[in-house]
Amino acid sequence: MKSRRNKSSSRARKISASALRKLVLSEAKKLQESNLPGNIDSVEDIEAEEDVWGSGEALELDIDYIKALKIQETKLNDQHKKLVRRMRKLQERKAQLRKKIIKNI
Repeated sequence: MKSRRNKSSSRARKISASALRKLVLSEAKKLQESNLPGNIDSVEDIEAEEDVWGSGEALELDIDYIKALKIQETKLNDQHKKLVRRMRKLQERKAQLRKKIIKNI
C-alpha cells in the first residue's frame, strides 16, 4: 500500500503580514551584519527616481494605437462588406442582362 504525502506540505503556506514583516526585517538585518562590499543605504535615505521605467506614456500610446487600429479595421471591414454586396448586385444584374441578350438573339 502506497503512503500518501501530506497535501498541506506540498501547498504554499499562507503567511500573515506581521510574520512576513518580521521575516523581511530579520533577513535585512542578516545582510547588514554580513560584510558585503559596498554600502547598504537604509530605505528612508533612498529617494524614488522618476521615470526610471518611463511614465507609462509609451504603453498608453501603444494601447491607444491598438484601439485606433481596431476602429480603422472595423471601418474597413464595413466598407468591404458594402462593396461585396454592391459587387454581387452588379454581377446579378450583369447575368440577367446576358440572359436577356442571348434570349433576343
